[in-house]
Formats: sequence, C-alpha cells, structure tokens
Amino acid sequence: MICASPIRFTADLAAHRRYLDALGATRVTTAPGWEVFALGSGRLALHAASDQQPSGATVLAWEVPDLDAWAEQARPAGVPFEIGMTGHGTAAIVTAPDGMTFTVDPAAEAEQPAPADPALSVLPIWYTPSAEVEGARRVVTGLGGIQRVTADSDVWTDFVCPAGGLVAVHASDDGPEVELGFEFDGDVESLIPALEAAGVEPVLIDETYSRTLQIPDPDREGRMLWINEKQQDLYGYSSSQAPA
Repeated sequence: MICASPIRFTADLAAHRRYLDALGATRVTTAPGWEVFALGSGRLALHAASDQQPSGATVLAWEVPDLDAWAEQARPAGVPFEIGMTGHGTAAIVTAPDGMTFTVDPAAEAEQPAPADPALSVLPIWYTPSAEVEGARRVVTGLGGIQRVTADSDVWTDFVCPAGGLVAVHASDDGPEVELGFEFDGDVESLIPALEAAGVEPVLIDETYSRTLQIPDPDREGRMLWINEKQQDLYGYSSSQAPA
C-alpha cells in the first residue's frame, strides 16, 4: 500500500504553513528545515531550499509500510529501482524512463495527529515528454498506483495511491518536471473564506473539466498552485473506476 508524499523545497516555510493550515492540513512532523503535513489523503513534506534543490522545486516521493514487501511486488512489475542509502536513510531509488528520479521510503512510525480535512488530497503532477507518457504510467502502476481518469487525448492520466494521495502523469513539450497540486472532493469555492482569512488570495477558475482554485505559489513569483475540484464531468475523459 503506497502513499503519495511529494516534497516541496522552499525558502518560505511560513507561507506554505498559512495555506495548508487554512485548507485543513495537519502538521505531523517538525524538525529544523523540515515539516510534514498530513492531508485528508496523502502527505506533503516541506524542506528548506538549498543550492542542490532550489526554492520551488518539487520532487515525487512515496511511503510504504514495508519496503521489502513493496520491493517484492515492484520488481516483477518492472519498476526500475535500487535499494540504497539516501540522505534520510534506506529507500528505494527509482529512475524512470524519462530520467526522473525519486524515492520510495519506509513510512515513519504511525502518529496520531488531529484529523485533517478528509476532502483534501495531495496531487503532484508529473510532466513528461509525450513519448515517455506510457513509460511514466507503467512506473506509477508498478509502484502500486491505481489508474483513475484518463483524457481521450492521452495527455492526462491520474492515479489513486491506495494508502493516500493522488498522482497525475501529464504529457509536456518540455523535459520532465513535477508540479505541486491538490484535489478537493467538494465545492472549492467553500475554501475561499478560510484562505482569505489567512491572508492568501485565491482565484476561482472554471475549467472545462472542473473548477479550480488557484493560490499564489510562495516560491515562484507569478506562478500559482492549483486546487482542482474533483472531476465529475468526464466528457473527453474515461474513468477506470466503477461508479459509486
């Protein structure tokens, strides 16, 4: 059972705390330069930026309860990984066909935080060249992700991580990159008062697939973080999940 736990490197931890607190996330780990927030589904780690990881960089990461058991399933599924030492301990280091690298880590000992808003999920978006989309999807499936919604154009596929969180694979004209995002299973407009009270200025956008709430990215001037309303209109998309 895998959980999405992307890492955002930032020079402004306080700004991320403001919108995460307003969205109902719960801080579960605090250490110098490192904070982890539990969302209703999935986790988000904030790490102080460095020369190696500049402010605004987001990297994919996952957690599993038993790394050895996960490896036994991932290896025959064709996931390209090695078990080794990282700066935070033993982990699986995955190298995807497009060159993207990320880790699968043993989950930390279970904690009992205050409950987070169950409607909010972390949704990192993995942008990859069009020629590498299928390879990226195979990796996410091999990791343990369950395919959910795919665009008929094949430009977008999102996955549910059984232990929490979501991840999407998005075709791009540029090199591989990860974008931090979120999904809200409800009316995103209802989040506006809490965000405004926290000093965050949201913008409500009506996209063709659903509405989104955009908030300023604390690390990248002029860029926004997206909170997608859970997609209900599947025109131009197909769902791999049976209707509830």
